[in-house]
Amino acid sequence: MSLQDILQKIIDEAKLEADRIKNELESEKAVLLTESEKTQKEGAQSLSVKKKAALEKIKTKIDSMARREVKQKMLQARHDIVTKAMTAFAKHLENLSDDKYGEVLKKLFSSITEKEGTILAPSAKLVLTKKFAPAGFTVEADDSIESGFIAKLGRAEVDNSFKNLVFSEFHNQIRSFFAEKLGLI
Repeated sequence: MSLQDILQKIIDEAKLEADRIKNELESEKAVLLTESEKTQKEGAQSLSVKKKAALEKIKTKIDSMARREVKQKMLQARHDIVTKAMTAFAKHLENLSDDKYGEVLKKLFSSITEKEGTILAPSAKLVLTKKFAPAGFTVEADDSIESGFIAKLGRAEVDNSFKNLVFSEFHNQIRSFFAEKLGLI
């Protein structure tokens, strides 16, 4: 299954989830509006003109609160959907074939200009990481890393774990990509 197929699958699932959440939020909004209108009608029958004006203000506030609540829930739902898509993307990178994984490592190692240091890599990908690590670097297993590597260069440390790259280094670009593909913006 290609990266494009996996991304499309993730996008399709996320769209279904977004539609479900949107429908659920619309239902909640309708209930809030129905309750607001019911309160307004009951109050209007028994109160004076002055109280009717107060009920109008209450209705406006309730509508405003309902809109705000719906908007907050939609924003949270969008955030959750994009985060799930990004997590799935990081997992996909972790499970790449050795050839593809090696290509990614090769690109990541090309940005390291130091001549020596230590590379920490997951034990499951240790042999593959050693194959692509620059000469002069020692490669050690560290199972706290799920994929990618961490380079210890003297006093500096470069976190090129795939999770870090997805959620920190390229967070904005990846988030924007998924939000656009999922129709959330």
